[in-house]
Amino acid sequence: MSARGGAGPWPWILGGLLLFMVTSSLAFLRVALSHPDPLVVEDGYTAGRDYNERVRAARRGEALGWQLSLAADLQGSEAGVQVAVRDAGGRPVAVDRVVLSRVRPAEGGLDAELDLAPAGFGDFAGRVALPRAGRWHLRVRAERGDDAVERTFAVWAP
Repeated sequence: MSARGGAGPWPWILGGLLLFMVTSSLAFLRVALSHPDPLVVEDGYTAGRDYNERVRAARRGEALGWQLSLAADLQGSEAGVQVAVRDAGGRPVAVDRVVLSRVRPAEGGLDAELDLAPAGFGDFAGRVALPRAGRWHLRVRAERGDDAVERTFAVWAP
């Protein structure tokens, strides 16, 4: 009979895989701790109440037949935007305020909101900075009294 000499390389292979698994888990932990996600909102109750009011106002605006259109001219890290507010017949709508929100869906801390300036009856314009390349959401909200209409447009910054 012949005697086998040792267990072979398997204990070393299993030990190496275990070491790799622990090391990669610690590396992922370090990345997660050094890049925390920002809070979505500070006060969830107030944010929920405000959201419900925005939804009700948007429904009133849609019932009035308001339509929003956006034209964005991307120039490097900025975009010139023009918003038109029209009724169901295509006529301009006089609104009190048009707000543009810049939202980065994949990353927190870069969202911003700005009021657009009137650029004619029913038209508004402004410039919005897009500090990083990639996908952005431009959320436009037109308000007149208690009525509002909101629409989100996706743009890709170079």
